[in-house]
Formats: sequence, C-alpha cells, structure tokens
Amino acid sequence: MSPLSRTAKGMSSWDILWVDPGPVAEKQLRVFLEEDVPPQEILLVGGCGALIRGAVPGQGMYATEVLDPERGPHWPRPTRALSFPAIQKALGGGALTGKLLTTQVPCVTDHHKLESGHGYGAFAVDQDSALLCRPCVELDVGHAVLRFVVDPAEIDVSPQANGAEAVLNEGARRSEISLFSVLGSL
Repeated sequence: MSPLSRTAKGMSSWDILWVDPGPVAEKQLRVFLEEDVPPQEILLVGGCGALIRGAVPGQGMYATEVLDPERGPHWPRPTRALSFPAIQKALGGGALTGKLLTTQVPCVTDHHKLESGHGYGAFAVDQDSALLCRPCVELDVGHAVLRFVVDPAEIDVSPQANGAEAVLNEGARRSEISLFSVLGSL
C-alpha cells in the first residue's frame, strides 16, 4: 500500500509481501502487482552486503541506481513519500545512497566485496533488487529500493570463515530492527 493513501501511521498501514530469494521473487512480486487494485508505489527492502568500508550491520543503503546483470542499469522511481530524505528521517540520518549491484553469484569474501565495489562503483550488493525492479517498471509502479547491511565489506562471510554465521546472524538481527523502524515511521 502506498504511504500516500494510508490512513494510520505505522506498520498496520502497509501491505507486506515476503518473497522468496532469487528468480522466483520476480514472479511472486509480479503476481502481487497484477492484482485488481495494484499499489501505486512500493518500497523494496531486504538485506545486502556492503561493498564500501565503514558500512555497519543494519545501516540503510538507499539505491539511486540498480545494476541489473541481464539488462543493465535501472533507476528506481520513488515518490516523495519514499524519497531518500524521507528514508533518512525514518532512520535517524544513518542511511547512505548510491549504486546497488545485483548479482547472481554471492559476494562473500572481503576481497571480492571490496573489489566489486571498486569495479562497479557500487556501495552494496544483493541478489534480487534488479529482479524486483523489472515488474515495477513494466507495470508502471513507483518504487524505491532500500537495503540493510547484513555483512560489512571488511568481513569474510564465506562458509569456511571463522565466525561467519555469527556475523550474518547479528547483521540480520540489526537489519530487521532497522526495517521495522522504517516501516513504523514512514
């Protein structure tokens, strides 16, 4: 539901759709957007890996551009209610804005994350933002992309890295807190 058309502030005023990760996410979102009364705008949220030094778990990463591995760059079309200043206010000023890289290959080692960030000029990486933007564009739905850092760029979270599971669990917990802070205040 659009924050412009809601009646009460907070979580109860949002329709929340959880989608499965990966390619099936695009199909699930498309079905939702093709309903009888589709939303006019949506906020695409989830976790991400930071590709720049200094980003911390739970920090908001607001995409001004999404690099699609199949179709090239995409520029989200947020309304004023989902703009970066609105998100910044909801997060208490801690969000960053920049280019988000969507990749099908997990980017988990510190070397790979920092190299990818430099090579693509991106500040974060995920596996489905570009996929979720596609039906929004095709169906003319306003959308913004907000991701929350699960793993900092300087930390190796590959399966063989010591402490990787603890880092990912803590990052997911902090991201969830940030997500609910945003949804509760927009």
